[in-house]
Amino acid sequence: MSINQRVQEIIDKLFSGNKRAFSVAVGIAATVTENIVGTRGTNPSFEVTCKIASAIENINTEWLLTGKGSMFKTGILQGNDILNTVSENESSYGLISDYSARPFIESASLVKDNFSRAISSNNCKTIIIPFIDGCDFLLRNHGDSMVNLSDLKKSINDQDIVACRFWENLSHIRWGEVYAMATKQGYIIKKVVPSDVKGKITCISFNGKKGYTPYDLSLSEISDWAIVVGVASVNVW
Repeated sequence: MSINQRVQEIIDKLFSGNKRAFSVAVGIAATVTENIVGTRGTNPSFEVTCKIASAIENINTEWLLTGKGSMFKTGILQGNDILNTVSENESSYGLISDYSARPFIESASLVKDNFSRAISSNNCKTIIIPFIDGCDFLLRNHGDSMVNLSDLKKSINDQDIVACRFWENLSHIRWGEVYAMATKQGYIIKKVVPSDVKGKITCISFNGKKGYTPYDLSLSEISDWAIVVGVASVNVW
């Protein structure tokens, strides 16, 4: 297996095949990733290899460079090795599971153009949110407009962490789903339905009882899209 194939395996296993998410997490241009795993098959430079090893802490560097050994560092539990219950007298007790850190955008003010640019900034940290698959990055929700009193499982409360996946196929919007959208004023998180006005969408807040009424938003005002795939609630005592 070549180093290019090993990079592709990282993308497939840790980023669900999403090259853009990998590029953002590692801190390299999408074109660089495409050159490595695409038809050109360019070997990654020393700088790029170092970025991969540094950004993905549980990757076995020797495996990345030479293909020797396992993909992950010794002592890291892999997906099939994670037990439902781990007792203290088992050798795997206390070891870190294979949940990779994802970029975390804590403030809407960090997003002025698109999510990728905000993620690559020095102000973006990374955190681990387990049990949510297909996630490229995380956002902090602000406000109570998406509190869903009729379906609490689909509710997004103030300060909740919202797991998002990049949505690049704008020719196919999944109407009725919740999206995070980047605008010049920051990001918004809304349920999206078709608008009666051409060139616009209708944004719906769940918490209509608090006076959050639907409104139309021009497609030209949205610079980036991501679909919401999960929410982690945060309760500060």
